[in-house]
Amino acid sequence: MANRRLEEVDAAEAYLEPRLNSLPDPDALAGMAEAVALLELALERKETVGIFGDYDVDGVTSTTLLAEFLSACGLHVVTTIPNRLLEGYGLSQAGVSRLAEAGAQLIVTVDCGVTAHEEVAFAREKNIDVIVIDHHTVPVTLPEAVAIINPHRPDCTRNAEHLCAVGVTFNLCASLRRSLREKNYFNEIDEPDLRPLLDLVALGTVADVVPLVADNRVFVRHGLRMISRQQRPGFSALMEVADIQPQRITSGHLGFHLGPRVNAAGRLADAGRAVSLFQTSNMKEARLLAQELDRENQARRTLEKQITEEAIAEIEGHDELRKAKVLVVAKTHWHPGVVGIVASRLVDRFGRPALVIGEGGKGSGRSIPAFHLHQALCAASEHLLGFGGHAHAAGVHLDFSALKPLRSALNKFASEHLPDDALGRVFQYDGTMAMENVTFGNVSELSRAAPFGRGNPEPLFRFDGLQVANLQILNGGHLKAYCGEGNTFELIAFGQADKEDLFAGSVDVLAVPEINRWRGREKLQLRVKDVMPAGVMP
Repeated sequence: MANRRLEEVDAAEAYLEPRLNSLPDPDALAGMAEAVALLELALERKETVGIFGDYDVDGVTSTTLLAEFLSACGLHVVTTIPNRLLEGYGLSQAGVSRLAEAGAQLIVTVDCGVTAHEEVAFAREKNIDVIVIDHHTVPVTLPEAVAIINPHRPDCTRNAEHLCAVGVTFNLCASLRRSLREKNYFNEIDEPDLRPLLDLVALGTVADVVPLVADNRVFVRHGLRMISRQQRPGFSALMEVADIQPQRITSGHLGFHLGPRVNAAGRLADAGRAVSLFQTSNMKEARLLAQELDRENQARRTLEKQITEEAIAEIEGHDELRKAKVLVVAKTHWHPGVVGIVASRLVDRFGRPALVIGEGGKGSGRSIPAFHLHQALCAASEHLLGFGGHAHAAGVHLDFSALKPLRSALNKFASEHLPDDALGRVFQYDGTMAMENVTFGNVSELSRAAPFGRGNPEPLFRFDGLQVANLQILNGGHLKAYCGEGNTFELIAFGQADKEDLFAGSVDVLAVPEINRWRGREKLQLRVKDVMPAGVMP
């Protein structure tokens, strides 16, 4: 708790028991009043509202949540998600036209739109007002939408920069419901319950890798409880194909199992199917959609592995790339739907920012804590056709002829803003633990700090001088062994088969102590994050 700067009793209690009644006032977000007023006008006029969402998990969950809530309030809602390969990222004129043809008189963008000047103007030419809900870095000049809710607006004083789009969308629903309640709107219809929507907020929040602090922590803790109750067939079907027990669902399952399956829809084809998955009340339909997404996720993983191997070979085969502070790699045949995941793999392996560009000059970047990726892209913008994002992740579009100038510009910026000692894989651990302290009681007590994710990492401990036995290489490049007195503790090191030789002698490891539950059985295990020969780890 002290490592998480939770030394005051009140702060510690709020951390261990995040409560819904502690959520901040949604009206404190800049742009909220204008958005609520416009939606109330749409209700009064019985207008059709069109929702344009991004194709990732945050966009899918935001779209589903807003559509479900507005429909419960009595509005007619139509939705559209862009095809990643045909339309690319963000609000498009084609998307505006689709919603207009469906009868939309008001458009709400979710998880995009804050840089869509031309597209918002295009909508207004069609006499369609626009509300923008976004959380990406804002430009100097905002589009001429009627309302823009974005925690990064300079005039937003609520300190909500940690929210992703689905968190902002939930705030809009809470504000609109309160305003309608005060106007006695729900005397005629049932007042919508916001709590069942927290399952969507939890998934979008974890999958978008925003910090699990403050209201995000509340969202995810209570959203996981909603998912465990299996009230939404889409979640039940996803957990079936992922072989997850609903009563054991964790933020890790959202980030590493459910999120990738939802993302797979938009990476390789049509993300609209993911919206359909969460909207359907029919379990049979949900199973069919979940199975379809599961197959696409398998195809995505195969493609990702191939491209990652090619990218690593490219880097390790060229001195200039290997020594660069910012890794920039590109191939015209790489699928643009998986380059973001590949960039993440490169960051994990090399401990430095990475930008991966594929077919059509479409790319994605991921960064390390010490390097603001969006600021770097701003400095190199003359070499780009377009870009957007934030400190840790971004999307780009460029002409391949600009690849070398872009690489040079990004590394010039890095030479001025990224110190050498910030490079490499860095792990911050909570302390040193002896194996005899790895007990079911202690591990269960540590789990009270969940949900874990960015901003609230899993408790990580150092274990010194371990001797392992029965070392095995598993499919997928993982290592499994046993340690402790009588070799009773299982040790698992995901994706670290290349470190097999290190385990020949005594080792120091950084690991997460946890309870592995499988088919009704429980056992203690150490999930290894890093390993070094004994005595080498600083």
